[in-house]
Amino acid sequence: MTVDRPALALLIALALAACSPAEPEAPASAAGAPPSDATDAADAAPAATPATEAPAAAASEAAPAEPPAMERLVHTQDTFATLQARLGAGNVVAEVLPGAEGETHDGWILFPDDPTRRLRVYLDDQGEHPSQLVADAQATAWQRADGVRIGMDSNALETLNGTTFGFHGFGWDYGGAVVEWGGGTVAPDGDSAGSVTLCAPEFAEGAEPPGYPIGDAAFASDLPVVRAHPPVVCEFSLTVMPEPA
Repeated sequence: MTVDRPALALLIALALAACSPAEPEAPASAAGAPPSDATDAADAAPAATPATEAPAAAASEAAPAEPPAMERLVHTQDTFATLQARLGAGNVVAEVLPGAEGETHDGWILFPDDPTRRLRVYLDDQGEHPSQLVADAQATAWQRADGVRIGMDSNALETLNGTTFGFHGFGWDYGGAVVEWGGGTVAPDGDSAGSVTLCAPEFAEGAEPPGYPIGDAAFASDLPVVRAHPPVVCEFSLTVMPEPA
């Protein structure tokens, strides 16, 4: 039987295809899908390095140290040396302090170069331990725990106290000193945390309002002339207490 050439070529090709081994299938990924180029790149990339946190100590060093509250600043057990050790030698200096009727007293000054924190320290009878702190700088940031502060006027002080109070008339050594609190919140048991002194407004010479508090007598904070021209707190003190146990 004669076989033409095209048919012979076809038979040979079919025979070769039947004898060739099948190519293996590519393995599937764990998810059942072939891996993508993005996945390969992610696998090849190095692991990210965790960000390093800034030390907490550095942050605390950057923040300036603040002094404690006025009531916790000084205690009756303190001495000149202990205050210098705690507050810094330059922040506690010895100085002669003014008193009433021209008197002077040996004492200390705290924070002498900082008008916002400057305080006078009056000493006990032995001259060794603090007895009273006095704030009188107009720029002071100190405030007593009862709310008394420099610059508040008599109307605001009366509101703070919750009732009227009495003070000496102006124009003498004890002028403007508050002498009684009327049972208000500043001295509910009759004893306040310290003294408070008011200063009259500056009037032009001869222009003081009639009846304005002058001289050695007590005047009430609710007088109409005082309401209209209120004096302001220009000095206050704080009685130094023992350190809490």
